[in-house]
Amino acid sequence: MSHSVQRRARPAPWRSRLLVRSLALAVSLTVALVLGLGVTACGGDSEASSTTPSSEHKITVAGDSISVGLGSQLRDVVAGGGDKGVVVKVIGEPGTGLARPDSFDWPKRIEQLARDHPPQVLVFSVGSNDAQDLTDSNGKVVATMAQHDQWDAEYRRRLAEVFDAFAPTGGDGGSGGRGSGSGGTKVVWVGHVRTAEDRVADTNRRVHALAAEVAADRPWVVVKDLTDLLGTGEQTATRCLAEDGLHLIPACLREADEQLLGDLGRA
Repeated sequence: MSHSVQRRARPAPWRSRLLVRSLALAVSLTVALVLGLGVTACGGDSEASSTTPSSEHKITVAGDSISVGLGSQLRDVVAGGGDKGVVVKVIGEPGTGLARPDSFDWPKRIEQLARDHPPQVLVFSVGSNDAQDLTDSNGKVVATMAQHDQWDAEYRRRLAEVFDAFAPTGGDGGSGGRGSGSGGTKVVWVGHVRTAEDRVADTNRRVHALAAEVAADRPWVVVKDLTDLLGTGEQTATRCLAEDGLHLIPACLREADEQLLGDLGRA
């Protein structure tokens, strides 16, 4: 893939609007936490400070603000299931994705997680912040959105980095190390719905299609889609969107988690 584009990415006006929305959501999550509503802010769980007993089933939820909402609601859903050995860790970061590793590098963060604190299940969900040019870790643009094929190829590569952090090491594609085999990590990808803004909505669906392609020959990766889990299909997910037209309301996040639970539990 060509890396001839040398300019640095500049935040577009729509990007600034998304940043303002993410900041507003962060404030709302903080207020809810203070009021004791059981919402966990992003980055509130320290993997480094935790140890995993052999009887514990750990689910780590990573990605953007959608993942933070899914993880927060998942705690309540899991608690209602009665298995006290299931622990949900939320390490999502609002405003992030795979487009700007100069801002936050998810492949590197997931590689660290796989090496130091691998969970039994990783839920990974991004897309809504990635309707933009792709940069490298220094902020240099490597593929513009107008370069459709280059953008897709680079995004596939970054998804593969995340998924392959938990690839089986036994050589049989299903056991002998991290991955879908015994004692390994299952990766559950969750695609985003169509949002109110077409640019973001189209990118969400484009990213989900790329994730499904990358996961096709990786048996340790399970592909799930919020459009299926919530029954919104390829239409704008109006009933589930918050007032900003981007984030999901708690009731729909919980609904999705209840649908996901069967893929997240103990084998």
